[in-house]
Amino acid sequence: MKQQRPRYFKEAIYRIFVVYALIPIAAIALITYGVVFAIWHHTIISQTEDKNTRMQEKLEWVVNDFISKAVELTENTSFYQKLKNPKYKSDAYQELYHITNSIEEEVDFYVLDKNFQMLAGSTREIPEFIPKDSQISWGITKRMNAYPRQAILECNKIYKDNLSRTKLLIGKAIVEDHIIKGYLIFVLYGDEFVKTSGTSITHIMVTDEYDKLFLASCSGFTNSLDKIKDEFKTESSYITIEGERYYKQTSSIIQGELNIYTFTAIGNLYNVFIWAGIFFTGILVFLSIVMLKVAKKITKEKTKIIDKVVEAFQEVQAGNLDVTLHIKSYEEFEIIGESYNLMLSSIKDLIASNEEKIRQTSIAEIKQLESQFNPHFLFNTLEHIRYMTKLEPEAVNKMIVSLSSILRYSINNTILDVTIAEDLEYTKSYLLIQKYRFHERFNYTVYMERGTEDCIIPKLIFQPIIENAIKYGFGDKEKLMVRMKISFLADDLVIVIYDDGVGMQLEVLQELQELLKKESNPSSHIGIYNVHRRIQLMYGKAYGIDIKSEVGQGTVVKIILPINKRRERDAEGFNCGR
Repeated sequence: MKQQRPRYFKEAIYRIFVVYALIPIAAIALITYGVVFAIWHHTIISQTEDKNTRMQEKLEWVVNDFISKAVELTENTSFYQKLKNPKYKSDAYQELYHITNSIEEEVDFYVLDKNFQMLAGSTREIPEFIPKDSQISWGITKRMNAYPRQAILECNKIYKDNLSRTKLLIGKAIVEDHIIKGYLIFVLYGDEFVKTSGTSITHIMVTDEYDKLFLASCSGFTNSLDKIKDEFKTESSYITIEGERYYKQTSSIIQGELNIYTFTAIGNLYNVFIWAGIFFTGILVFLSIVMLKVAKKITKEKTKIIDKVVEAFQEVQAGNLDVTLHIKSYEEFEIIGESYNLMLSSIKDLIASNEEKIRQTSIAEIKQLESQFNPHFLFNTLEHIRYMTKLEPEAVNKMIVSLSSILRYSINNTILDVTIAEDLEYTKSYLLIQKYRFHERFNYTVYMERGTEDCIIPKLIFQPIIENAIKYGFGDKEKLMVRMKISFLADDLVIVIYDDGVGMQLEVLQELQELLKKESNPSSHIGIYNVHRRIQLMYGKAYGIDIKSEVGQGTVVKIILPINKRRERDAEGFNCGR
């Protein structure tokens, strides 16, 4: 299972600032930029489509009206007769002017006979699209001859008043009894429609089905043949011409004979938006970095008090109860600091009280354990003296002196620990008593490593072990040897008491080993348990007695103690420093 990463209040405050302040600001700014861009883009599209629709509606109405008038006049035989009759020619002119004046833009008209001779015209100049030779025709005249029943549309360019002008020709042959008698042509000028269409931003071009130009609100979008550039004929709504970007809208009228191109230049504004977006993004990134650093610094500064509180509690957790808090900032944190100091003081008082209780309890238990030696030891020794009185009366005096020395030593409760040399002195008195009792059957040796004689140990730890060795070691054996070895092992003082007696049965050994693990003694094994319990009460669980035994091979009792050579008692009153 993946370990969960620790969470810190400082990081939470920092994340709150990022999530609820910086990110919303950045999001609002980006959304605002996107909305402005979308509104501008929608405005461009709407404006372009609106201009295209208006031009489409106007041209469709004008062109269809002139087509219908041309068809009406050319199919009315009286109209042509009026033109040929000087008496009624003015009526025909009046009718033609009435048609051309029906719109605000300038319109010219021309009526030709079958030999292309002018019968009537709004100007006296003969336009260049009228052939000079009746045997040769081109352009609109050729198409009117080919399709006499149809109105013909054609875009062209003429020169009038020394100026180049684009125009739309609407012509139809005058047919009488299936014979072409003449031609009627209306001329619409593109520059006239430019006046009522297009803006400085939105431009319009109108071409015929052959891409010839009729209307252009701006120049520079035709090729060398005076036709619209191929870029305008693509299906894409966005085109680029001479490095300038445009939005384009296209429509057709008169069954596709005229095409309307409306386009709006977006290059400059588009580039402005792009660069503004890049600049804005750069500024936003820069400000975000600065704000993040400032937020981190502010968060660190404002949570410094919390870090201080956390460090104080960590010190307490590590066992250091001397760290106090001195907070002079916000009222809430001052209350926390004062409460912490009060809590720490209470804890220290409680610990001191508990330690004193533990100390008194431990001392009482140690004294109680020591007191258990006295009647047991005294009973055994008196038994020995009773035996010696019968066997060797002369040795009784020495035994009584040794016994009295041991009794004075054991019942002196003013001290809890002594040097090894001191304790051995009284232990030898006990061994002397045993020697008088068993004579040659009992023997012992004592080995002390140099320097161990000054080590501090609990008093009366040797005698109970030796007593058990004699009591249970002899069994059916004739002789018993007890060896004692005192030495250093690393940082410990090791005392080994070995006897070559009968040893212990496995179940007895296990019962004794389990007894040493308990904090109370429910058994009758008093001596060795009391020594082990006193050692652990005075020095801790790392020290005490270890027993090994094998039937027929004897028993080894190992006592492990800390190396203490000076009587520098601590708060408990019985531990000494080395």
